Amino acid sequence: MRLAGEELRRAIRLRPVMYIGDASVFGKTRLVESLLLLGAMAARETRLGEVSVLLTADGSCSVAFDGWPWPISAGVSPFDALEPWLGFMHFDVGAQPPPGMPRGVVFDSSSVELGLLNALSSPLEVVAWYGGQSWRRTFREGLPAESPQHTAPEMAPPSSGVGLRFTFTPDASVFYPPPGFSAALLTERLSSLSALIPASTWRLRDEASGMEVSFRREHGLANLCVERSANSCPLHAPWTFNGSAGQTQVSLALQWGRAPVGAGILSWANHESCRRGGTHHDGLYRGLRTALRARMKARRRSLASRAFTDEALSEHLTAVMSLGLPSTVWYGPTRGELANPEVRGEVSKLVADWMKQALASHPKVESELFTLLGASLS
Repeated sequence: MRLAGEELRRAIRLRPVMYIGDASVFGKTRLVESLLLLGAMAARETRLGEVSVLLTADGSCSVAFDGWPWPISAGVSPFDALEPWLGFMHFDVGAQPPPGMPRGVVFDSSSVELGLLNALSSPLEVVAWYGGQSWRRTFREGLPAESPQHTAPEMAPPSSGVGLRFTFTPDASVFYPPPGFSAALLTERLSSLSALIPASTWRLRDEASGMEVSFRREHGLANLCVERSANSCPLHAPWTFNGSAGQTQVSLALQWGRAPVGAGILSWANHESCRRGGTHHDGLYRGLRTALRARMKARRRSLASRAFTDEALSEHLTAVMSLGLPSTVWYGPTRGELANPEVRGEVSKLVADWMKQALASHPKVESELFTLLGASLS
């Protein structure tokens, strides 16, 4: 059944757990994450370079972008284009997103992601800057609380002159106490986004604790790989790979280490963390095994030690991997394990072809690695 805008707003408020998974601190933090994901998509397309999060002592949150999240269409006021994304008056589940933006930040609909935040906030204030002008609008429970105001005199625009700021308080009639968000979860999320999107800055300030953190990784996944492999006595600098097979895009950085304390695999699918792995992890291990066996054969060595189990590889491996998919399939509602079956073969082939070349280009590393894995070439 296709819901009209007002029906959808009421449905979100009546059953928020269906949309954000929780009506306590975790769910409130997910609202912040929906904005972070919007910023991540824009940062990946270089439409903005910094995202800042402020958790206030009174339980509200402010998320600021130093650019516009989606391309501006010629002849269309960016302020007019923003309004339908916030409210439910003109909701259309079949509407197309602005040019250059994927369908749905949280859902398939192009309107629900910001409307979800709006419906569960009281109040939500949105301030926008563009072309030397400013725009402000306030909502409560998803409904306009005032007419748009083309001024925001007390707020300075970003240095770029273009930007958006969302300031919201989760509705106390919807969420359980205590007020506030999980600074720990948000810190982890900002850290991962700085690795997924190189040369972007992610800041968090928590007024209640006084904590301030900032993340920026110029080389993205490679920087994170170095940090995670610090205790493994790495054999080499991170090897990095970007490629695609079918509709699957793969970005990967890995290091082999001498010490049997590899950090294993850390991965994301469409920017969502895969806490327990899944089909892409299976594909990675399969691709590594294929490459290792091919290199042993190329060096005319016995393949007697050809097991290379996942456990044996993990002892000396640190890898960080990001997948881009048309849509993600998960095992269970916690989204911990990716279940896209096509990814197993696609990742396996990409990794096998790349790893064969990487090993062939680093013969000393290759020899030491085989020794560590119990398949000495001597």
